[in-house]
Amino acid sequence: MARRFFDEVGSKLGGLSLEKINWFPGHMYKATNNLMARLKDIDLFLEIRDARLPISSRNPDIDQALRLAQKPKIILFNKYDLCNQRVTSQALENYSKVGIHCLPISAKEGTNLMKILKFLEEKKSIKYTTVGSWLMIGGMPNVGKSTILNSLRTKHLKETEGKKSVAKATPIPCTTRSLTGHKINDEPKVFIVDSPGIMVPNIYDHEIGLKLGLVGCITDKIIGKEPLIEYLVWALNRFGVKKHVEFYEMSSRPENAKELMFHVREKYRQFNYETTFDKILKDFREGNLGKITLDDMEFMSE
Repeated sequence: MARRFFDEVGSKLGGLSLEKINWFPGHMYKATNNLMARLKDIDLFLEIRDARLPISSRNPDIDQALRLAQKPKIILFNKYDLCNQRVTSQALENYSKVGIHCLPISAKEGTNLMKILKFLEEKKSIKYTTVGSWLMIGGMPNVGKSTILNSLRTKHLKETEGKKSVAKATPIPCTTRSLTGHKINDEPKVFIVDSPGIMVPNIYDHEIGLKLGLVGCITDKIIGKEPLIEYLVWALNRFGVKKHVEFYEMSSRPENAKELMFHVREKYRQFNYETTFDKILKDFREGNLGKITLDDMEFMSE
């Protein structure tokens, strides 16, 4: 049986509430209703997940809506450059075995973006020459939807339309707050409907909550920065990742958040822990502390 965080050190986290984690801003409720209403107008749904969380960044409410609307989907595992590709590739293989189409991508590095349209050309026929094919892109906040949308548009629009950015890409969750449509290809015509990042209303598994918070799907203040760093140190040690030791020039692996924070604070001469918290989380999210897939294969289930 693989170890889980709360079995070992979770009881030490006084800052993490034992109640369910609830984060569902008002615009998300409205966006969810709009998303459900628009599903009937699309041909294919592009579900974006964080490759570091191939299971935990799934929104089951979207899956249920797709089943009710009888709409097909493909899963795009974004930020593939930041994950343990061997572990994540195993997850993709598992999905493929049960007939779920998946594609690992990195919007930041442009990895496999061209394969998205190639997949559409192979799997989807354009119903109407003038109307084209309509897609919808969705997923949890901060999984990279806007970056993917911008990349698709800049790669496939006509030269006269250039590299105009149509959706603001930012590391802060919930930037996109309304449903809009964009052309991403001319011949054949392909349009994509963007949507805000939609979070599940409640998270009852606290470890999933920590994972989502660590990669930035949930704002830091919901869980707390120190608990996130405690989980980060545990996960890096659990999965044998050592890049953070080299990156911060440490003599040995830290055993807990306090050891890591004290070292970083001293090394960079920071005067308050808030600055240190932010630096460590930023370094992790940018991949400076090593490549890791936080979902354990033993606990993976769809």
